[in-house]
Amino acid sequence: MTTPDYEGRWAKLGRGEIISPPNLSAQPFAYYTPLAKAADDYVHWAQSPNERIYLGFNEIDAEMRGIAPSEMCLINGYSHSGKTLALLQILVANHDKRVIYFCPDEPRTLTLIKLACVTHGIDANVLEQRIESNDRESIDLLRNTALQHFPNLAVFDQTVSLIDMERALAEIVDAIGDPQLIVVDYLDLITGGGEDVPSKANSLKAFGKRHNIPLIVLHQSSRTAGADGRKMTISSGAYGGEQQATHIVGVRRKRFEIEGHIRDLQEKLDKATNTERIMSKIEELQYELRIHMDTLTLNLVKCKRPAGNLLDDMDYLIESGTGRLKRLENGVLPYRIDESNLYKEATVEQTSFQDVLADW
Repeated sequence: MTTPDYEGRWAKLGRGEIISPPNLSAQPFAYYTPLAKAADDYVHWAQSPNERIYLGFNEIDAEMRGIAPSEMCLINGYSHSGKTLALLQILVANHDKRVIYFCPDEPRTLTLIKLACVTHGIDANVLEQRIESNDRESIDLLRNTALQHFPNLAVFDQTVSLIDMERALAEIVDAIGDPQLIVVDYLDLITGGGEDVPSKANSLKAFGKRHNIPLIVLHQSSRTAGADGRKMTISSGAYGGEQQATHIVGVRRKRFEIEGHIRDLQEKLDKATNTERIMSKIEELQYELRIHMDTLTLNLVKCKRPAGNLLDDMDYLIESGTGRLKRLENGVLPYRIDESNLYKEATVEQTSFQDVLADW
């Protein structure tokens, strides 16, 4: 109780007025919380794994043990490195959750088409051609991808500020209930939270903490840190954001790094005296390039979960046309490639469009 409060009560007593005893329990502290409350919070966390968000990548999920409410996970990668490809797998893995997806960088029509292709294993070109020819089964499949597979995914493709996000959140609560995950693609496109990246990250983290919702935020690497598909590190983000994240997952295309090394070695050939050694190295890189022409590589850069370990590169094959990711074990392709060709010539057995429609 403050000094003016006490003075007012003494004044009332001096006038002979009856006063009630002070309710000290109704005077909460602005900052202090007993440490014992943390034990209760941890017990709730440990006993409520259903409240956490899992990415659908087994090795990463085993170390992170999910993104808990108020935590923020950064998906970090250079431009065109496959961040959205990885995000699509995460959305498919959480199709039963109530999700708000802010993606001002891409229209929601593209989001739905990509989700349909990943979910059903359909080639995007084939799906587009059939819808263009007014094939009713294909149109119904696309529509029912939204209605049946992602009924609680709310996609906002307009430019948003933090105030807009608050309003959108209120609308979603009224429409489908409290969201279980908020996704932002990507950090730099959010306005109203400060001009620099750390300020935006702080504002987004505070937003998630205020509403007690897990956050997945895509973040673009700086050009120097992400050029040529280099491995993501804790400092790869463009001008910050890593301090605010509870977890950071790096995304890259090894293909770009390998192609960069090959170009560097080819430039050295003209000036080198021992060309045989350089040619041998180029041949090794060309073999690696055949393997990684269509792969996506993830690594766990930051994990604040107690006893959680960081993870080195995990390679995934990008299925042509569908965008599905298949784990690449020990750097070996799950199909045979033509060793006589620098760029792989391979066919991946895919479910036919007719089979998909029949199963659906």
